[in-house]
Amino acid sequence: MDIKFTVGQQRFNHRAAAVIIKDGHLLIHRNVRDDFWALPGGRIQLMENGETAIVREINEELGLKAEVTRFLSVHENFFTYDEVSFHEVGFYYEVTILDDIKITNKDFFGTEGEELIYRYVPIEQLETVKLYPEKLMEMIQSGEWSPLFSNE
Repeated sequence: MDIKFTVGQQRFNHRAAAVIIKDGHLLIHRNVRDDFWALPGGRIQLMENGETAIVREINEELGLKAEVTRFLSVHENFFTYDEVSFHEVGFYYEVTILDDIKITNKDFFGTEGEELIYRYVPIEQLETVKLYPEKLMEMIQSGEWSPLFSNE
């Protein structure tokens, strides 16, 4: 059972998100009806740790084997989506894909159908993409995350 609950028009959500970088590109995704992008991931289930959740989510959504390289941070996020006010706690992990994947400049769908669109965006073009949570760019550019995104 996913760790989420709704009270009226408010919802708590516990999420794990993957920072997947390959060949200078970051993997992002969005729902087909949205105009913003986010990191791939999903809800953590009751009695499941975040590392297990993100590996499971990558397998479910993309059909890929993954492993967590390291925990990056936790982020508490407040936002409104579909007229529901969310309180989300997200665990962010650096994730390595164990399967052979090719970087493409075209959008693609995962194994769950055509609801989520995936894209590899060059790191130097990240600022041109509307990424959520809003603090994500700040998280990427500061602290321990920044070495992941350097082109050196």
